[in-house]
Amino acid sequence: MDPYDRTAVEQVWQRVHGDRGSASASPEEGLQELIASEWVDATVYLNLSRRMGGKESTLLRQLFQEEQAHVACLKGIYTLITGRRPLVRASAPVQEPVPQTLRRCYGREMRSLSAYEARSNHPEYGHVFAKMALQEREHCRILLEIIGNLSAGDSV
Repeated sequence: MDPYDRTAVEQVWQRVHGDRGSASASPEEGLQELIASEWVDATVYLNLSRRMGGKESTLLRQLFQEEQAHVACLKGIYTLITGRRPLVRASAPVQEPVPQTLRRCYGREMRSLSAYEARSNHPEYGHVFAKMALQEREHCRILLEIIGNLSAGDSV
């Protein structure tokens, strides 16, 4: 049974992109979408860590754990701002070849990086967003390393 909705994920990304840099946006605007996105990323990295071996599996497990921490931080921020827990539904990642999945992961990391950088000047939570942006930069580096280590028969 698939608990995730592909259409919802696409809507998440539309809202995340529309939210960037909006000075008039309320502090919680777009947070639920970011939570859903990070949740999807964590799931993808866990699945990939099980499909790959060696150093790549270890790196992907690290990404999984850091994305889970991002989910928790974003949920905490949302709860403190609104006084209620976020209601988040995330779509299941699509099963596709590893190189294609890694390419999609890199794109999602870049979008998350942009969203966190746009929020890094928030008076209360900016330091948290700045820290998560640094981690997303490192995730991009790790993904490029994994992609670079793929066997010659795999195409990205």
